[in-house]
Amino acid sequence: MSFPPSSSQPASPCTDCSRRDKCLGAALNAVPGSSGGVTRSAVDRGAHLWRVGDTVDSIYVIRGGASKTYVVSEAGNEEIRGFQLANDVAGLDALCGSTHRTNARAISRTWVCRLPIAAVRARMSESAEFRDGLLSKLGREFDRLHDMLHRERCTADQRVAAFLVRQIENENPPETGTVDLELPMTRTDLARYLDLANETVSRVFTRFQNLNIMRSTGARCEILDRSALGALC
Repeated sequence: MSFPPSSSQPASPCTDCSRRDKCLGAALNAVPGSSGGVTRSAVDRGAHLWRVGDTVDSIYVIRGGASKTYVVSEAGNEEIRGFQLANDVAGLDALCGSTHRTNARAISRTWVCRLPIAAVRARMSESAEFRDGLLSKLGREFDRLHDMLHRERCTADQRVAAFLVRQIENENPPETGTVDLELPMTRTDLARYLDLANETVSRVFTRFQNLNIMRSTGARCEILDRSALGALC
């Protein structure tokens, strides 16, 4: 696999990163006398991190921006499998395989830290803390996949509410107060991911706003009533 040629360079020490305390890349760099092989890259909107069939050689920590994973159906339609936002790890679904089964494309200008898979596997055998952190990320991925399997039994309101609740959980905000979310994906991509029509997603957002559960302006979404949103799930 060839990583997008967008100013890739060796990562500087993780001490300059505000997310270092909870980042797998920082934990990989914690190996004495080693950088862990982590590199930082800026990926242009529309560029791929990987494509179906590419060799699995890395996982990616999203430092800023966003990407989506998808496959193309026999009819030529995109079937979106997930979104990766800031602090998420992309590529976990292929961790145990040799080739990627999805495509991953940046949906905005995105900054990633690339973690070589060989270094990740070696660090797992050396550090219980690193292994637990990676397993926690995998657990979240399994939860998301479980939600997808359950989705066909849910109404449109439930699908959108569950998606928003998942984004809130990823932000780990204080227990009280409003929550500001950034939803960089297009309404079309969100509709494809939730298996809904574009118009249906727009109607649900309008309904939630009329109920004073949220306010939405472009890519910004302010959750006003988390309890009501959770109840809709």
